Parts: sequence; structure tokens; C-alpha cells
Amino acid sequence: MADIGWARSRGARAEGQGLRRGAWYRVVESPAKDYVVLDVHHVEIRIPKRDLEIRSERPNGWSVVREPHLVCPGCHARTVIAEGRKDATCHECGRSYPIDWKDAG
Repeated sequence: MADIGWARSRGARAEGQGLRRGAWYRVVESPAKDYVVLDVHHVEIRIPKRDLEIRSERPNGWSVVREPHLVCPGCHARTVIAEGRKDATCHECGRSYPIDWKDAG
């Protein structure tokens, strides 16, 4: 199945509907309405578009939740990394990804 896109929470409202801060979720349906349907741990959840950051490409770098807390783009595991590192290897899935410190929010 081809990816429609990827989305993550832009605030407490989406997190209150089950999304983890910093984690990207696969978009499974994007109707011409004000919401999208996300695959959240094999459960389809409808979330308003205004509560999400949506992109077409799968993320390929660690998401910075709160410096220095990171979320793996591969398996969504969380870790703490010393600030300033350029990349990190996930302790869960073993894959390495770059860290985009500009992503800190």
C-alpha cells in the first residue's frame, strides 16, 4: 500500500485523542474534508487537520519532543540524547538516523 502521507500532533488536542507528542503516524485516508484518518497502533482514528502537522514523505530523522528527548522515526521509541549530537542509534530497533535539532518545539 502506498503512503498517502504522515502526520503528527500539533498540540494537546490531538494528544488527547491518543497521539504521542513527536510521533509520526501514517495517514490512511485524507478526504476533502477538515479531517484525516491516521493509523495509530493499528487503530484508525479521525483527527481534525488543524490539530496536525502533515507531510507527504515519511520522516527520516529523530523528532525532538523536548530537548534532549527524541522520538525514533522508525519504531517510535523514545530516548534521551546529549544535545548537539548529529545522529543517534535507536536502542529499540537498532537503526541510526540524523537528529534535526531545528525540529525542537
